[in-house]
Amino acid sequence: MTVPQQAIILAAGEGRRLRPYTETLPKPLMPFLNLPLLRHTLRLAARSGVSRVWINAWHHAQKIVDFVGSSPEPGLEINVVVEDKLLGTGGGLANIWPQMERSATLLLLPDIVADFDIAALYEHHQTQQACATMALTAKASPAHYGAVHTDHEGRITDIAGLRAKPTNPAHPGFVNASAHILEPEFLDRLPVEPSCFVRQGYVPALDDGLHCRGWVHKGAWHDTGSPAALLAAQHAAISGALPTDDALLALGGRRFGASGYVHPSAELADDVQLIEGTTVAQNCVIGAGVQLSGCLVMPDTHVPPLTRAQDQILGGPHRTSDIEAHSRACT
Repeated sequence: MTVPQQAIILAAGEGRRLRPYTETLPKPLMPFLNLPLLRHTLRLAARSGVSRVWINAWHHAQKIVDFVGSSPEPGLEINVVVEDKLLGTGGGLANIWPQMERSATLLLLPDIVADFDIAALYEHHQTQQACATMALTAKASPAHYGAVHTDHEGRITDIAGLRAKPTNPAHPGFVNASAHILEPEFLDRLPVEPSCFVRQGYVPALDDGLHCRGWVHKGAWHDTGSPAALLAAQHAAISGALPTDDALLALGGRRFGASGYVHPSAELADDVQLIEGTTVAQNCVIGAGVQLSGCLVMPDTHVPPLTRAQDQILGGPHRTSDIEAHSRACT
C-alpha cells in the first residue's frame, strides 16, 4: 500500500459554529466517542501509512501542544506549528510547507470523520498525474456546503461557484470531503498570509490550467463542525453507520444498553437511560432517573437526578444550574 509519508492537519480555527464549547476548548479537541476529534484524525493518518504529521494551531494553541505532548499516536511523528496570527487554510499550509520534504502531501481536517481509503485516493492521484486531488462526497448537500463540479474525465471545473463553469449544470455536483493530496507545485503557489486554500489555491491553479482532479469517496462521511452535526456523527458511529476504529472505540468507553456509550470513569445511577447514540465522557456523574436521548455529555459534568434532555451537548461551559434549568423546562 502506497500513501504519502507526510500529512498536514489544519487545526488552528476558532470553531465558531461550536460556540460556546470552543470558547474554552479548540474544536479539534472536542470529544467524539469520548476521545478528541484530532485523535481520530491522527489514527486515520497512522493506519493509512503516514509517518510524519504537521499540525497548525492558533486558537487555544497550548492545549493542542499539550495534547500532542501526550503522545496520542505512538510511532507517528507529530509536529505542531503555532501561528502568530490566524492564517486561514491557505496561509496555514504555506506557513508549514517550508519545513516539509518536497513530496506529495496528504491534507486532512479534524472536524471531518469518514472512512477514507487514503491509498485509493493516492493511487488515483498518481495515475492521473494530478498536481492536486480533492476527495469528494455525495453524502452532503452541495447547496449547503458549496458544489464541486467535474468534467466527464474527473477534472475539477468549478468549486462553490467561484469559477462559474459547471460543465453539467443539471448535475448538483459533489461536496469537498476535506481530504486532499497536494504536490509541491500546488503548495508552492500559496501565499504566507491569511488566505483560503480553495480561493487562493485551487481556483488560481484551475485558472492557470493546472491539473486538479476529483476523487469520489463512496463511504461514510460526517461533518462535526456544529453541535447538531457532531451529535449526528456520534449517533452514526454508535449505530454502525459510520465505521470506527475498534481500538479507539475501546479506549473511549463501553456500550451502555442498545445505543449508549460511556467512559469507564463515569458514574451512572442504576436507572439511567441513554438512547439514540448518547455518549458520556470521563469523570461524569449521572444522577438517578436521568433520561438522555442523542446527547453528548462533556467531561467532568454532573447531570442532576431526573434530568430529561434530547439532542443536546451537556456540560463544558454550561454550569450544573444550566442543566438543572434545562431539566425543569423539559418536564
